Amino acid sequence: MSSIEPTDDVTTEYSEREAVAVFSSEAALHAAVDSLLQIGLEEKDMSVLGAHGAFSLKSLSELEEAGDVPRGAYVPADERAEGLAALAGSPALVAGLCAALVAGTGGAALIPAIAVTAGSTAAGGVVGLLLARVFGRKHAAFIERQIGDGGLLLWVHAPDTAKDTQIAEILAAEGGKDVHFHTVQRQWTLHALNPDPLLRI
Repeated sequence: MSSIEPTDDVTTEYSEREAVAVFSSEAALHAAVDSLLQIGLEEKDMSVLGAHGAFSLKSLSELEEAGDVPRGAYVPADERAEGLAALAGSPALVAGLCAALVAGTGGAALIPAIAVTAGSTAAGGVVGLLLARVFGRKHAAFIERQIGDGGLLLWVHAPDTAKDTQIAEILAAEGGKDVHFHTVQRQWTLHALNPDPLLRI
């Protein structure tokens, strides 16, 4: 019986230059990002502490300099609000549409179908609001914990040194502390494709 030799994973190391700052409030962090966007940076250039596995035995200063700390993409406050609104409304929409299909029977069945539509939509809306509230509370707790540990970290991808002065001034003007630039080492791994899921290595 022949076997296929799996290809080894390929790991590439690279350097990334970035600015880092610590904020004492989420509002200040958002204001700094808004100002950075006005000088030509993009949201993809910003990253914050990741929600999963972010807290460790590392101090805040160690987290600032770590290239392997879990990070998350920056999400504007209005987009997060829209996401929570969609989360709240989606169950109601699905329930309403499903119940509306029942209403298509017409005739004598139409009156109870309307009641089913209204009831299911209301119930779906309650479920959506509960889900939105849970996610909203988790986010608030995560932010509160970071602030309690010293502040909210913001990293700004800054390969172009020509904008260093502008970036530093904006971060400091919006309340950023310990504003500085550094270069971190990162790794990117291309995992080997195993054509046979039952193949044991």
